[in-house]
Amino acid sequence: MSVKEEIYFEINHQGEIISIKYDGCEFASRVHDGNLFRLQLRDFIGNPLTVERVDFAEVKTAHNGNQFEITYSDCRKLRGTTVCVCVSVAGAEIRWRIAAQLGGSLCRCEWVDFPRLLLRRNVNESFLLPFAEGTLVDHLEEREKCFDFKCEYSQYPLSGVNGFYPGPAAMQFMACFNGDTGLYVGCADASHSPKTIDVHADGEDGRRLMVQNFAGGKAGLEYDVVTAGFRGDWSAAADIYRAWMENADPYLPPKLTCENSGWLADSPVVVAFPVRGHGFDSREMNPNEYYPYVNALPVLEKYRSRWHAPLLALLMHWEGTAPWAPPYVWPPFGGESELGKFTDAMHKRGDLVGLYGSGIAWTQRSIIDPGYDRREQFKSEHVDHEICTGPRGEMYSRNCNGAQSIRLGYDLCPTRDFTVKTVCGEISSARKSGIDYLQYFDQNHGGSSPLCYSANHNHPDLPGAWQVEAMRKLLGKAVDAADGIMLGCENAAAEPYMEFCRFNDLRNHLAWGAGGRPVPLYPYLFHEYCAGFSGNGVCLSEWIDTERTPFFLQWSLAWNFVNGNLLSVVLKDGGAIHWNWGLSWDSPAPEQSPLVELIANLSEWRRGRAAEYLCFGRMANPPRVSCGNNEIYLRRQAPVEVPTVLSASWVNGSKRVLLLVNYGKKPEPCRVDFGSGMSGNEFLRDGSARKFSGESMFTEVPPLDAVLLEINCDI
Repeated sequence: MSVKEEIYFEINHQGEIISIKYDGCEFASRVHDGNLFRLQLRDFIGNPLTVERVDFAEVKTAHNGNQFEITYSDCRKLRGTTVCVCVSVAGAEIRWRIAAQLGGSLCRCEWVDFPRLLLRRNVNESFLLPFAEGTLVDHLEEREKCFDFKCEYSQYPLSGVNGFYPGPAAMQFMACFNGDTGLYVGCADASHSPKTIDVHADGEDGRRLMVQNFAGGKAGLEYDVVTAGFRGDWSAAADIYRAWMENADPYLPPKLTCENSGWLADSPVVVAFPVRGHGFDSREMNPNEYYPYVNALPVLEKYRSRWHAPLLALLMHWEGTAPWAPPYVWPPFGGESELGKFTDAMHKRGDLVGLYGSGIAWTQRSIIDPGYDRREQFKSEHVDHEICTGPRGEMYSRNCNGAQSIRLGYDLCPTRDFTVKTVCGEISSARKSGIDYLQYFDQNHGGSSPLCYSANHNHPDLPGAWQVEAMRKLLGKAVDAADGIMLGCENAAAEPYMEFCRFNDLRNHLAWGAGGRPVPLYPYLFHEYCAGFSGNGVCLSEWIDTERTPFFLQWSLAWNFVNGNLLSVVLKDGGAIHWNWGLSWDSPAPEQSPLVELIANLSEWRRGRAAEYLCFGRMANPPRVSCGNNEIYLRRQAPVEVPTVLSASWVNGSKRVLLLVNYGKKPEPCRVDFGSGMSGNEFLRDGSARKFSGESMFTEVPPLDAVLLEINCDI
């Protein structure tokens, strides 16, 4: 828990930060650095101009109690430009504002990187990033040397794999730690304007924070950026953001309940598989053993009987257009009748059917299916008027785009009537088929809106809060077109999009690709509002050495279960569970029996005694759990230790539980330290119980199973 300490802040007469100290821990770099801001401007033809501290010849500071003001003038790059930084210190918080007056009318502000705090390197440092639903990075230099998701500014076109918010970063804050003393950095932005939040090494001893705020042409920010000191781990930082969110976020949707959650309350197990191809998004696309669609029914029945839970069959490579060729998906491969037979059969058994889409991009040509070609339509319907363009009028896309990828094409602008009409038309067609779930916004990571600089669309020509509002309007119309079909996106839905994408394909495993490890930041904050499943794990085996970590998929399923996510598997041939999507069926599968047993046991918990917490509860700070350790072997860095027993604390109303999960094949002992006297009941899956009381307790968690501690009261 946070300790009520005051934060200490000091600058010199040049506006350089001398100290940011909390609870005896100094965060400011030993190098006194005045590079507090970086403005990227655009001239009237789209050329960039970067303005930062070194471009100003004169700096003046003023100090009145806990209020600081730094004024920068005499700009060498753009004459007449001034920048004013205001800093307010109160209690454990520092609040930052920036405003600029640009010289002349030739340039406008595209984005502001502010505050660009330079922190010192600490021996026990770690960084909580909002990417991939919560990523904890312990070794910053290793991340920057050899990992896929490095710290970078967001720019046209978006990559979909960085700290862009709202998108692959689902919340607008991060935190830096020296042991259990932390510095929270968050944006108090109720408009949820686009931004990028990250950190990178700067010199031998520095860690530079990146808070790239897209300003939409406004020369400054209309909200505070907050830094706050606290004591604790990542969940203590999340508590600071949760307090702001619950008080100030106008877009928080109603909390999930039995009444408004539909089939989510039944906790289906998601089973994803393609009906064409053999595990890759490339090479041949011939029908496989799961086509016609009804061919999958015997395999699904086997799992349904074993898991005693409804299934959601989530189909890939089903599109009658071409796989992953947005925006068109309908009709299904083989025709509506073939899919209808499968859907009817699934519904008769109490099961569900879902389909992947691929977002609001435009596919000119498919790399997967060379016969798919929309160039004539693009020309005749003037689709070039509908796509997102860059600051100089350029037109291209990065997300799944290119000759070595899935398609060649562009991103569609969410403000355009063409985009809305096309998206809603495809969703409406799918609705008439009777399916239950459509992940139409796959590849709009987190529901993100692409950047668009067009001066010919009905929106401002620099990115800003307008694009978030435009995406919300598009998603709202998509929900209307879905008329009861649940919609979703790839990654967890970012905060302003949760209202529309209520069930999503999680990508917490991408944390390994960022040189970190996943922490359940997203469910800790948003589980009450939005659901997700453990995902198809695309590219997982590129980062995890599965040969040396044969239990990894068991660990992943247990991690997702204990953190409130629905379980999912990806199938290869023969009905076998595979490691992840995007992996050849020729690759050996993991050991099957532990996975099948683990899912059966955890599904029973989720649909039984743990349901009220894992379906509709709120994640809370857990007590300390001590147990043995395993090692996850990674392909690009040293092994990572993980506990043999995973744990999470949940509350629902006045009731509180602690879940303990053993993903291994032998019993695992553990000790729980409550921190004060507690009493309650320990439940096993068969319903048997024993009482406990005291400040700590010992227990043994059965193999491939869980234990639930129902904590009643303090002693």
